[in-house]
Amino acid sequence: MANKYKYFMKLAFNKILLAFDNSGASRVALQKACDIAGKFDSEITVLFVSSGKEQEFSDSKKFLEDFTSSKGINLSIVEKTGKVYDEVIKLEKAGDYGLILVGAHGKSGWQPLWMGSNAFKVISSSNCPVISSQEKAGEIGFDQIVLPITNSSNTRQKVPYCALIAKAFNSTVHILATSKSKSNDTVNHVNSYLRQTERYLAEKDIKYTSETKFAVKVPETCIEYAKQVGAGLMLIMTDTESSGIFMDSYSQQLVNHSPVPIMTIHSRDTRLAGKSGY
Repeated sequence: MANKYKYFMKLAFNKILLAFDNSGASRVALQKACDIAGKFDSEITVLFVSSGKEQEFSDSKKFLEDFTSSKGINLSIVEKTGKVYDEVIKLEKAGDYGLILVGAHGKSGWQPLWMGSNAFKVISSSNCPVISSQEKAGEIGFDQIVLPITNSSNTRQKVPYCALIAKAFNSTVHILATSKSKSNDTVNHVNSYLRQTERYLAEKDIKYTSETKFAVKVPETCIEYAKQVGAGLMLIMTDTESSGIFMDSYSQQLVNHSPVPIMTIHSRDTRLAGKSGY
């Protein structure tokens, strides 16, 4: 297990894809990408999907180069025309990226480019994790991480990614065991997953806290808990329907409304260290 985990750590974020449109939210996503690249010695590819206005690309290119010039980041910039979702997914598949970052504008933002069909298609169709950040995330770091654990057989698959980031940033992981149900079966299942997660983090010498909340509205509870602990990241699993382009309702609510950056992970992610995350 130790060798598999080290291999996973080495490969997980070696190539990062950032979708950028020069909005405040995408600038926050850029900062997050640089923070991660600094820890994992990652290469960053910035994708700018052009609207046909040359000045937009020139302004964005200048900002990106100025921002990263003093950080020692290996950065390349790609300009494409077409549909945002198509270009992001094409580039991800062609480049075998380990992480995608996008700025989340919310439903009424400057340009609802990501929150809406493009965001959900990117998150649902990617093979690697996606971090979406609202502009209000600002300078919040990854010192505090929220890890929801639910009554899903896939819920633990995000734990290796959580451990990976927590180890790199010396973070405290706040495990939230939660469900809308409080039946005995549900409580027993979730608490069992909680104990396994605690053992996994303890074995990696990662600081953590634990909290249980049952018979609650899960998205709202996760967001409030993240605010309470001052989290800079929350990790969730997201399942897709047969069409492959729709996220489940919990994931949509969290991505749409969370002021805390959300990292969404697929059970089909072949980079995961073990079928159940352990």
